[in-house]
Amino acid sequence: MSPRKFAPLLIGALLLTALLLLYFSQSMNWNRAELADGNPPVEPAGGTRVAPLETVLHVTVTMEPADFRRLEEQTEKFMLQYPHVRVELSNEQQTSERYASIAMQSAQGVAPDIMLLDNSWIIPLAVKGYLKPLDSLMTGDVLSDQLPGLLEPLKWNGYLWGAPKSVNPYIIAWNKPMLTEFGFSEPPQNWLDFQALAEQIAAAVPRSDGERYLVNLSPGDLMQLQLWLSRFETEHRSFQLGPLTEAEQEKLLWLQAHMPAVSAVPIPNLQQLNQLALASRLLMFIMPWESYIDMSAAVRSLLTVEQDSIDSPWMNGSSFVISSASQSENEAILWIQEMTDASVGLQEMEESGRLPVRASLYSEQVRLLTQSEDLPPIWWLQALSELSQDDASFKPDPNWPYQWNSLQAVWQAAGDEPQRFLALVQSADE
Repeated sequence: MSPRKFAPLLIGALLLTALLLLYFSQSMNWNRAELADGNPPVEPAGGTRVAPLETVLHVTVTMEPADFRRLEEQTEKFMLQYPHVRVELSNEQQTSERYASIAMQSAQGVAPDIMLLDNSWIIPLAVKGYLKPLDSLMTGDVLSDQLPGLLEPLKWNGYLWGAPKSVNPYIIAWNKPMLTEFGFSEPPQNWLDFQALAEQIAAAVPRSDGERYLVNLSPGDLMQLQLWLSRFETEHRSFQLGPLTEAEQEKLLWLQAHMPAVSAVPIPNLQQLNQLALASRLLMFIMPWESYIDMSAAVRSLLTVEQDSIDSPWMNGSSFVISSASQSENEAILWIQEMTDASVGLQEMEESGRLPVRASLYSEQVRLLTQSEDLPPIWWLQALSELSQDDASFKPDPNWPYQWNSLQAVWQAAGDEPQRFLALVQSADE
């Protein structure tokens, strides 16, 4: 074939190829990239591709200002690492009405995506269907690093409903110089021994520097009263909310008869508690651990903390939960994972001396690496790992928080008068 005849065919083939390429290039999407959440970009009718709105997480907590500032800093780092997630934090005041408010919001489907709640509220909310399980968060090393005594009360119906964030158990501590003065080498182990010690203190020569006290019961602190009632029982039942036993009624009447020997210093007033301890004027201290470590070093050297009587340590703690109404479960789990990481717990332990909720932070390796000089004693690892056998609040009773708040109000209304408290409780049970 001559070049003149071949040229038109070649030009025609090239034109056909160009037309086909132009057609396919217009009909195909060459920018089919996926976003970080796995969704393709939205392509409106006009043809301009725009990314969907960022994921917004609404988080509510109840924290001290210093703790909230730390959470804000950690959240800022999180959003830099995950720019498609925006977290809006809200620090609410802890009130007796907060549980009812959370329950109402949950029933209406408007609860925040993530909430930091009292541990004792979590199972009651889960029973009502207001929370999402967090089992996907607890896998591998994260699960093995949890403390059983804190994790088990957050389980119900085969699922985990909360991720531990903080714990501040109540402890019982005794004034060692006072015990020695009255012939006790260790704290009284039963009710009869405690009564005998109380009688010795009452019969002692009055001191010029003031009255001596057997125990401090801060105004309206029901947990203190419950722990005192259960301290000398063979089987602890501190947080059972049924009718008082005969032994508990007997103790309340005894306490009423000895009210002059009961101080009523609010726990935040540590200066006054320090003075009572240093002067050997207060025998028995019942307070949260963080209040104890805030006392002066001189006072703590005079007190002996009962390590085997840590009753339900998980009760005075908090955990993150995810609302069943949340539409951003994956992002919520991601945020909780970062906020409860062991590195975050280490920072908080070093800065505040509070108890970690991760087992690895009690290891000798971590304690050697940290710069803090006031670390929690190692015996807390065992105390927080043991499982309680008598707790009622993590059983599937959706009304438990209401019952506890009601009993707290009764103790408050009684003006910390045990006999009046007993009468009000008995009249309510009838």
